[in-house]
Amino acid sequence: MTLTVGIVNYNTKEHLKRCIHSILDNPPKFDYNIIVVDNHSNDGSKEFLKSLNKKVISYILNKDNRGYGSACNQISKKSLSDYLLFLNSDVIASKGAIDKLLSFMEEHKEVAVSTGRLFYPDGTLQLPCRSFPTILRTVFGRESLLRKIFPKNPISKEYLLTDLDYNRVQFPDWVRGAVMLCRSECFNEINGFDEIFFLYLEDTDLCLRLRKRGYKIAYLPDAHFYHSLGTSTRKEELKTKLIHNISMFHYARKNLGYNHFLLFFILLALFLRISFLIGSWIIKRMRL
Repeated sequence: MTLTVGIVNYNTKEHLKRCIHSILDNPPKFDYNIIVVDNHSNDGSKEFLKSLNKKVISYILNKDNRGYGSACNQISKKSLSDYLLFLNSDVIASKGAIDKLLSFMEEHKEVAVSTGRLFYPDGTLQLPCRSFPTILRTVFGRESLLRKIFPKNPISKEYLLTDLDYNRVQFPDWVRGAVMLCRSECFNEINGFDEIFFLYLEDTDLCLRLRKRGYKIAYLPDAHFYHSLGTSTRKEELKTKLIHNISMFHYARKNLGYNHFLLFFILLALFLRISFLIGSWIIKRMRL
């Protein structure tokens, strides 16, 4: 059994160092290599990558930011391994976490993707599992205004799986791409990530296509990872929120079976959300 750990980096050099060292300091028991794709960082990440041990770690330096899914596809095309573990650059793997995911996948051939238990750096739980989006669920999404007004509404709970028992193995609709172990054969079967998604929803779409082919998506509570969340996107908050909304439009158009009325509703909702985001950003800038 062989493994390729794929990491996409964009201006997160210090986090990238910790991510890589969390693997090198507690290496998987199985044959592995690490491939890093740098999406045209300007924070010294390239110089750091060039200084690493080339026996275990290789890298690709893109001349522009090609987006997350596209960079992951670059990794898969360079990999000959049985498994692909995609890690965000701001993730730290605990000792034995990767081995636990791999062992589970070996025992459950029906599982195409698995993830572990995610924590914030302070040890509080992140929720890596989700139900597939619908129009109604996205209106009550994690960052939506309606969820902020009605935080305990049942639609958000159903979408974000806030009541899921995270102490047990679960098989949700999809899992977030911060930690995503993929069976290479399954990943290549569906041609990897759809590169129409520059950032966000590429993980949702991948899991949906795998589920349609009869594969399962798994969550393992005993494989622990720490995720800082949003280290590269926080610096360009407005831009990334706009990209998130664009990705949601692409997902809806591709997967929700829209008609002209529904498409108009989606565009109207996105227009209102984007207008609200821009207005909030302007007000915030005026207060500085």
